Amino acid sequence: MEGVAHEEAVDIAKANFLKKVSPTNQRLVRFLLELVDYGEAETISFAIEKDVDLVVLDDKEPRKVARSFELRVTGTLGILLFAKRKGLISEIGPYVEELRKHGFRISDEIVRKILKSAGELKS
Repeated sequence: MEGVAHEEAVDIAKANFLKKVSPTNQRLVRFLLELVDYGEAETISFAIEKDVDLVVLDDKEPRKVARSFELRVTGTLGILLFAKRKGLISEIGPYVEELRKHGFRISDEIVRKILKSAGELKS
């Protein structure tokens, strides 16, 4: 699993569809910094500026702030669930374990819900 995950991360980093972007509305970024951390403030600001379809945020407070601006939000686990439903990965359980092993904080209850949604956990 670890080798595969690393190779996939390298592939993603090299992908030509990804690019680094920055918001232009620094006033909004400064306002958001009163509520969330810098990266999250930039993410939310950029999403508002560009009217993006979906924002990826994992922490509860930034998600709440993004939703207050009527942004649609998902997290890392939502991306994994989407990837499984699209047939890009066969299961999400090993990825969740790997994330947790590397410090990704997620409650057991949320893990159970996402695994159940993915059909990897029986009632």
